[in-house]
Amino acid sequence: MLSALIAFAAAAAFAAAPAQAKTIKVVERARLGLVRQHGSTIDLRGKVRGTLSGPVLARFNVRLLSVTGLVTIFPKGGGSLSFSVAGRARSAAVRARFSGSVTVTGGTGRWAGARGRGSFDGVVNRRTWAATATVRARIST
Repeated sequence: MLSALIAFAAAAAFAAAPAQAKTIKVVERARLGLVRQHGSTIDLRGKVRGTLSGPVLARFNVRLLSVTGLVTIFPKGGGSLSFSVAGRARSAAVRARFSGSVTVTGGTGRWAGARGRGSFDGVVNRRTWAATATVRARIST
């Protein structure tokens, strides 16, 4: 009886213990193409390949040398992962290199409650808005 009570108490304590956060290092390479442009706002979609891999949607507010926006990845394992981005172009040329920071703002499914930070860099064609970028981040779930 006492052993059953001890086992029950141990199981209850284990069940009540908070789950440990899991942190993963993510490296994604994105290829994006223009969906539409309205003034300084551009909507892009494409694919990311790497740790997560899957479709990606993005909406950016673009200025001559700066960009801010939201990016959502739909990883191969399900759910979605959302990022806010802020960056700068290195020039105002048609083909411009850019870099900046990413902040994980959350997600759905297995990514619900995700948080993290990282960086990105890439190249954009300002005539077609085709872009390639590499994102590096640490994400806690």
